[in-house]
Amino acid sequence: MLTTISLLIFSVDARQDIHFKVVDQFGTPVANAVVSTHGASLNSPQAPAVMDQINKQFAPHVLVVQKGQSVRFPNSDDIRHHIYSFSQPKPFEIRLFKGEESSPVTFEQPGVVVLGCNIHDQMIGYIYIADHELTALTDENGEATLHTQATEFNIWQPKLSSSHSERIHIVRDAADVAQQKVTLPLLEETNTHVKKRTFSRKFSSGDP
Repeated sequence: MLTTISLLIFSVDARQDIHFKVVDQFGTPVANAVVSTHGASLNSPQAPAVMDQINKQFAPHVLVVQKGQSVRFPNSDDIRHHIYSFSQPKPFEIRLFKGEESSPVTFEQPGVVVLGCNIHDQMIGYIYIADHELTALTDENGEATLHTQATEFNIWQPKLSSSHSERIHIVRDAADVAQQKVTLPLLEETNTHVKKRTFSRKFSSGDP
């Protein structure tokens, strides 16, 4: 689902730095929002990206990769993890023991993959698979920059919808300031987590 918002952004050259400031409906800066555009033709990077497990959390919380790129899943914790995804772009499961790493997983389809851990309910992470798009991820100040001549952008953030798949579509015109403030109507924080899955082989009751 895409919501269209018309924006005006200043353009001097064919390609320029477009600065985004993303906030929620209360004016609070929004981190981990993906700003993307089809204004560039990108090949899948050769090197795998990394989604680590640190202090019983996925690190980073949101990982952006290109379609066809692989992801490594090291376990930097001194405990076991059992990560999985039900998401349509790439359902999978990996059992990670203390300090070990699995074989890389390749993400062939664009979309959003929601990660969970079958042992630690609080662990939730996201992999955003871009369809050979130019992307930028907002920092803790809600800021991101793209160097492009594109006039249309999509913005995604996990809390935009309960399905974690909704994006806002932005159309810009070349007549305003170089920094654009975008307000996202995010869902309220809840205590829900990714539903645990029952697997054929479970860890023993003494596992952390």
